[in-house]
Amino acid sequence: MTTIALIIGLVVALFVLGTFVERGRMRHYWQRACTGRLWRQRFPAASKSEIRQFLDVFIESFSFADRRRLCFAPDDRVMDVYRALYPHRFMADGMELETLVRDLQRRYRVEIHSSWRDDITLGDLFGRTRQDVA
Repeated sequence: MTTIALIIGLVVALFVLGTFVERGRMRHYWQRACTGRLWRQRFPAASKSEIRQFLDVFIESFSFADRRRLCFAPDDRVMDVYRALYPHRFMADGMELETLVRDLQRRYRVEIHSSWRDDITLGDLFGRTRQDVA
């Protein structure tokens, strides 16, 4: 019984430690005020709902909480967010980028691979999802 309690305690401790580490790495984003105004300025024809739905795909692919949706701005580079979570090249990831591309392609029926660059921003991706709308 004490072995099970010890294992459970270790799992809880690792989870708490991981939460603090992630919070520190993501501080740049989490400390922001709502970025909704930036999205509306950059994409005036897009509704708030469309912007939030796009950001939902992004935060879900990275497993961020819903409340973090508007912590991300159109000029944020996807790879900067990824590298904030995984600063070391050889860290194992949760396949966030692959999930993001897959989910954007499924949801918006757009091809993302051909336009992917290391400096691609969330605004670039949102623009790609709206190419048929404009």
